[in-house]
Amino acid sequence: MPLESNLARNIEIEVPFQPQVAPTPKKEKIHTPLTKRIGITKGEKLLISSVLIVLFALIAVSISLEITIASTNRTLQDTTTSIAESTTVNDNLKQEVQELSRYDRVYEIANKFGLEMNEENVRNVIK
Repeated sequence: MPLESNLARNIEIEVPFQPQVAPTPKKEKIHTPLTKRIGITKGEKLLISSVLIVLFALIAVSISLEITIASTNRTLQDTTTSIAESTTVNDNLKQEVQELSRYDRVYEIANKFGLEMNEENVRNVIK
């Protein structure tokens, strides 16, 4: 048989490629309940205001204590300075007493006024 017969032939025809679009599934809306925003309740307002009042009071007390401590420290420094000055004056006066009560000075003043040394009338006094 000849190859050219009238039988149906397989004809290849080029058909342009069209991608098959998959049907998109319809998105179903899921019902989510809307959350209602509730404002600040009276209890929360009371709690916040009381915390703020306590915080303000603590700050005020802290500042007051700092001022008191600073003034007390200043008073302490003034007192310490005054004590140091008094100690210096006392030391100077003790030194002056020792200089004025030297034996040769006392003996000289006694001779000036005509007093004589009598060993029986002399007492040693210890401070």
